[in-house]
Amino acid sequence: MNRGVLWKQKYSFFYVFPPILLFPSYEIYVGIFQRKERIDMLTNTTCSNEVNYCNDFFFKYALGSEDEDSTYIRNTIIERVTGIHPKESIVLNPNLDPTLLAQKQSILDIHVKDEQDHEYDFEMQTTFLQASEWKRFEYYGANMLSKQLVEGENYRQLQPIYQIIFVNACPQNEKRLINRYIMRDPYGEAESKEPLLHRIYIQLPMIDEIAKEKGMEAMNDFEQVCYLFKNNANHAILKTKERLVRKLMEKHEKFKDDEGLWSLAMSRQMAEWREKNNLLDSYDEGKKKGLEEGTKLGLEQGTKLGLEEGNRLGTLNLLAMQIKQKFAIDAKEWLSTLSLSQLYELSNQLLTCDTWEELQQAMKQ
Repeated sequence: MNRGVLWKQKYSFFYVFPPILLFPSYEIYVGIFQRKERIDMLTNTTCSNEVNYCNDFFFKYALGSEDEDSTYIRNTIIERVTGIHPKESIVLNPNLDPTLLAQKQSILDIHVKDEQDHEYDFEMQTTFLQASEWKRFEYYGANMLSKQLVEGENYRQLQPIYQIIFVNACPQNEKRLINRYIMRDPYGEAESKEPLLHRIYIQLPMIDEIAKEKGMEAMNDFEQVCYLFKNNANHAILKTKERLVRKLMEKHEKFKDDEGLWSLAMSRQMAEWREKNNLLDSYDEGKKKGLEEGTKLGLEQGTKLGLEEGNRLGTLNLLAMQIKQKFAIDAKEWLSTLSLSQLYELSNQLLTCDTWEELQQAMKQ
């Protein structure tokens, strides 16, 4: 029996009573995202019976083992993203114990040595973007750097830190699949020629635009992997001949045989699905409340503006009548250019000015 169907039967209570979230409630970091991207991200509310390729448990399973396929997948992704050619890579936190994994987001910590024996530390993860994530990314990078040395050791021993983070949203005006960050000054100059902290975001929403522009066959192996993370194994990618993509799909099939991890991954996935729906409901509720408050405020402001405009028109008509009687001049067009405070001033000047020209001159002062 298909494991998706089996899991749905075995854990069918999740479909009636969604699981308690495995991580705290949070808000989407709306300050940097365009409105359309926020809604697109939240309205993707379909809860699949299959574990998504971007599921953090599957990501660690597929890249975090020491078998030949996992090593090939993570080394190739590192090479495609950074240009570093790993000679060897060691996962520093390979534990796949479901009890431990359930406690927090799954992250890969990797030590890499390249062909010139330069050494690097890597953090790799996928994430459903949260408000707290941005600070956590910075904290993890700094924390990895600080752990490289003990008191008394030379700072020259520090090795560059690379964070490769697959995210489900794009910052405004940064429409690239791969976005790289290092320390720079306000003029765009790098702080160091050999920076220690490199944060790289793989912005998955961009892959659909790339697929539409290039077509699946023209996409390279890393772009196809990003498509897999974003859209799962749909018909568009099943015929691929790229080794990197095929190995990742084979890992996904093997993942289904690990009932403990697979069930935990589904629970996390449903928790995220539930959270997305809660966020969407909150967005709709906030939008409705905002419209109600806006309408109420609009009526109040409209009433105030209406009274002000009515007062102005009444004053204007009265002054036009007085000017016509005193100077035989139709001054309505000129009066319409004056503000209410100017009309009040004109009513005082009208009592002391004996000619139309004198009145106009007085209003210019």
